[in-house]
Amino acid sequence: MKQWIDVQDQSAVAVVRRFAQRLATRHDWPKLRVDELAIVATEATTNILRYAGKGRVLIDALPEPEGDQIVMVFTDRGPGISDLDNMFQDGVSSGDSAGLGLGAIKRLSNTFDIFTGPEIGTTIVCSFTKGTAAQTYGVDAIGLRVCHPNERVCGDHFLLRQTPKATDVLICDGLGHGPEADAAGQEVVQTVLHSRASNSEPGAVMGEVTEKLVGKRGAVAALAHIEQAPSQMTLRYAALGNIATLRVRGGEIKRLPVRDGRIGARSTRGYEESFHLEPGDLLILHSDGLRTLRDGFLPQGLLHKSPLLIAGFLLDRAFRGRDDASIVVLRIAREAVR
Repeated sequence: MKQWIDVQDQSAVAVVRRFAQRLATRHDWPKLRVDELAIVATEATTNILRYAGKGRVLIDALPEPEGDQIVMVFTDRGPGISDLDNMFQDGVSSGDSAGLGLGAIKRLSNTFDIFTGPEIGTTIVCSFTKGTAAQTYGVDAIGLRVCHPNERVCGDHFLLRQTPKATDVLICDGLGHGPEADAAGQEVVQTVLHSRASNSEPGAVMGEVTEKLVGKRGAVAALAHIEQAPSQMTLRYAALGNIATLRVRGGEIKRLPVRDGRIGARSTRGYEESFHLEPGDLLILHSDGLRTLRDGFLPQGLLHKSPLLIAGFLLDRAFRGRDDASIVVLRIAREAVR
């Protein structure tokens, strides 16, 4: 189940805690780590009730089916935390929780980030690893997805594959929502995984996928390949249908064009583009389950946060609530690998 968990009263604390425990147990996480996940889930959810009265939580295991990483997003639209430094002191938390404070939550997590203020509420994100954290090779990347509020499976899918030489991304949206959309999205994922075309040529991969799936239910999709050459990172990109892709450099947002159409119709390579990337560049790819990302969804300071926080914040604030939704956020963290 990939749904937002609504937090509206004290009963939600137990719901969130049990969900985190069951997810980790299902993926054979050590008991100590399961207990730590439960502590974080309890503390952060209780803080939503204390400071905002209500909010919501998303918990997911990545990548599928391995589940070696668990991510948590806690978000509300309350007044924000005014004394943030104090909240990092041990023993400072809500009266109904263990009183561990944000500092302890941060220590129990592999990564932690927070975005809070009177105009933006509070979003907290944490990630946890089952074992050794995966290498990012200069590209910090994360993907999140949620299904239609009335469904239990998600028709949106994404893939993230990283090696010392390249980062590859697929994001696709099976038409509609529910089990049939999920099956259509999975069909695209499997076809990409077994493509004979080189990952370094997203247009060729898109051409092979569209050719093999002519006549199928179909999907829209975008493929990106970031080549980590000795002196320069280069993005190669191919897209078909209404997957939005943004490159953020400094304060400038560039929206990449797409080619109208869908996988399942005629064979095509989609729209293709290639350009160099610079340290600090952000790439944001999302399905139309999110509203068009304009300034109202990009408050000051957000784009300087971690990719997980950016993804979690936008998946909450821009979620249309009538379709599946997915988002992948990547940041070029440093110079290309030499």
